[in-house]
Amino acid sequence: MKLSIRQQALLIILIYALIMFIAFAAFKTLLHVFVFSLVSVLVVNFLLRVLMRIKVPYPIAVTLSLLIYFGVLIYAFVNIIPPVFKQVNSFYEFMKNILDSKYWENYLVDNPELSEIIGKIAEWASPKINELITTLAVNLAKSVPNFLVVIFYSILFTVYITIYTNWTTKSLPGLFPKKVRGLVEDFLKKLGIALSSYVDVLLLGAFIVSIAFYILFSFYLPEYKILLAFWGFVTNFIPIVGVVIEWIPILIVSLGLGLKNFIIVNIVVMLIHLGAFLFFIFIMKKRADINPVLMLIFIFLVGILYGLVGTFFAVPVAIFFVTLWNEFVKNELEI
Repeated sequence: MKLSIRQQALLIILIYALIMFIAFAAFKTLLHVFVFSLVSVLVVNFLLRVLMRIKVPYPIAVTLSLLIYFGVLIYAFVNIIPPVFKQVNSFYEFMKNILDSKYWENYLVDNPELSEIIGKIAEWASPKINELITTLAVNLAKSVPNFLVVIFYSILFTVYITIYTNWTTKSLPGLFPKKVRGLVEDFLKKLGIALSSYVDVLLLGAFIVSIAFYILFSFYLPEYKILLAFWGFVTNFIPIVGVVIEWIPILIVSLGLGLKNFIIVNIVVMLIHLGAFLFFIFIMKKRADINPVLMLIFIFLVGILYGLVGTFFAVPVAIFFVTLWNEFVKNELEI
């Protein structure tokens, strides 16, 4: 049976994708460089599009977008990351103290069953948190050389891909036979728009949650407001699942604030995330035609295959396959 041009394009794209996924599984550094470079390039392109809309000449817009992006990163490493690391140890001790002291028993005296359930959860969580912190500390120390390699090559790829965007986008279809290049170019264009929309929404949501956390915890946990704002920003780069990861330490530390403040803090956190989540789902459904269930499935599967970095990479993979489906498979099934 002879394959149509569209089917040939689909087959070649899948072969290239399979090669990439195998390479990512075999060489984790390659995956890390790819993920961080992809996110960086999309963020810089977001800044570039904003500058172009206000009529900034292209060469100046490219330069400014790179300067702004790396300027923000340098500012974060100098002014935000050090305070965060300083607060991690005391925050861990604070959490452990709350779990050991069983503050919740004071305001759940009328509900011993619930108090007992929380106590059992705390007994289970305390050693797990200790194990997690120890594991993170050991892995962080081991991964410093690899981290430097990832940062170095991610910076290079971000700079060169941004400067040579036109050359890069025109060269990619050249990896495919001439007869399918038109289809591939159209697919890559739509994929690029969907990925750009994803990063735009993700960034906006992360900033909203981070700023909201900074304001909220300035009132309730002022000594940890920078850490919790940073934590909220990072975990929001993992759609859906990141909210759960982020909320666990907040639930623990808010137990020590008393019943009233515990309820207020967690209701406000819930409302912040509800707004960010609805905004994210609405935009992604409109721009990439991808639903939350599919995102959750990909986060689970890609996370199993590639670990923690895979959870950051999962939704772009989902967007890739959804775009592939819409472009090459959906119409074939309707014939």
